Amino acid sequence: MQQLRHETTVKPRALTILARSLFRQMRDQGYSTEQIIGLSSELLDLVSNDLRSSGDGPELAAAE
Repeated sequence: MQQLRHETTVKPRALTILARSLFRQMRDQGYSTEQIIGLSSELLDLVSNDLRSSGDGPELAAAE
């Protein structure tokens, strides 16, 4: 999974396909809109925490 950190190794189209696939699977399994939003929020929190701990996010600190 470390390869995903490098923008050049994952094409934006692949990320769109992954997001749509995950969304469809969650809807097919009965997840509500609120639950999908909750998952999205948790993912953003995890990314934010990872950026803070790795020191890769100076623009994140400026945005807060």
